[in-house]
Amino acid sequence: MDGGAAKILALHELDDISWARQHAGICRYADIRGWKVVSLRCDAADAPVAEAVRKVRPDGVISSLNFRPGKDVFHGLPVAYFDCPAIAVARGAPYLRHDAEFTAHLVARELSSMNCAAYAFVGVYMEHSREVPIWSRTRELFFAREIRHRGGTLAAPFQPDPDMDAAARRRELKKYLVALPKPCGVFAANDSAAALVRRAALDAGLRLPKDIALVGVDNDARICMRSRPTITSVAPDWEGGGYAVAAALGSLIDGRRVSGSGRMTFRPLGLFRRETTSHVSLREDARIMAAVELIRAKACSGLGVERVVAAVHSSRRFAEKLFREVTGSSILEEIRRVRFDAAKVLLSSTRCTLPQIARRIGYSSVPTFCREFKEMTGHTPGVWRIQSGLASDAPYSARQRSRAQKDNDAMLQ
Repeated sequence: MDGGAAKILALHELDDISWARQHAGICRYADIRGWKVVSLRCDAADAPVAEAVRKVRPDGVISSLNFRPGKDVFHGLPVAYFDCPAIAVARGAPYLRHDAEFTAHLVARELSSMNCAAYAFVGVYMEHSREVPIWSRTRELFFAREIRHRGGTLAAPFQPDPDMDAAARRRELKKYLVALPKPCGVFAANDSAAALVRRAALDAGLRLPKDIALVGVDNDARICMRSRPTITSVAPDWEGGGYAVAAALGSLIDGRRVSGSGRMTFRPLGLFRRETTSHVSLREDARIMAAVELIRAKACSGLGVERVVAAVHSSRRFAEKLFREVTGSSILEEIRRVRFDAAKVLLSSTRCTLPQIARRIGYSSVPTFCREFKEMTGHTPGVWRIQSGLASDAPYSARQRSRAQKDNDAMLQ
């Protein structure tokens, strides 16, 4: 089908910061493809989903729902699933999940550096479903495994009692924290749980991080930076995950196989260290998150390293050091990665020429684009286009394949 004509239905349950970033990633991919994205928030019922499918008449669906709609709701449409329980995923469909194992690794590494006497996990309770979500239990499991691997002592986890009201659960959390060996490193399942731990610890007269070292997940600045002390948190790459799940759906729509279906994960951007794991007040390294967002928004518009450094408001050396500590890559590497993500979409889903693609992703020189693309991927753009399966509906001839490879190799000379 013509990728430019596609209409995508994105289904979600919560209007939170995680969804906002995921949606931004979906839209970044959609903009490259010329798709229209229609978003719908709905609860655990088939009727709103079925009605949306009927009204929107989408060419594909991205579902972040925690339930699985009836088998006839999507009418055979291509569907990709994002960070939802396995029970909500249709068998064999692309399924992208947050990397809970690597998140637990980051948290355990941070808390272990505090030389704690013991380590504990505080789960979350979802009021609307009256249960502890699977993702909370998964983070608990991997954290426990990581602490044991490091030779640490594990305290019993705190799991909220669904039969208690909110006030009673807060009292129980306070008692739990008081009883823990000190100092204790606490991994809260998300930032909301971390905020509850911080409040309960302070109410109990405990000191952070001297008595309780604390790490959450989501890096929600509205929670982490407004708390006193500020809360250390892992930042999931929701935007990158949204882009990846949209790319998986794009492959389905194009009739191409999605490799790794059911086993795909997206890693966090990194851990943002703040006062709950540090004895000194640290600079606001949420600037790196803003820098990443700037790169993803402007990389294909000729963005340079200098402009990103200026957004961090520091020297280039410090900005580069902090950026690599948080993201694992340099500023230039991240700019190139975003550009080549876009190039891969254009190569695999359009018949744009190489000069057209180079211009659209911010390169004024086609040879430079081709050379750096090969350095990053190991293939010239022409060879990558052939191997990506663009020609599944109109196969290249042997002569076309040979010419594409020769043309691109020539540009690298």
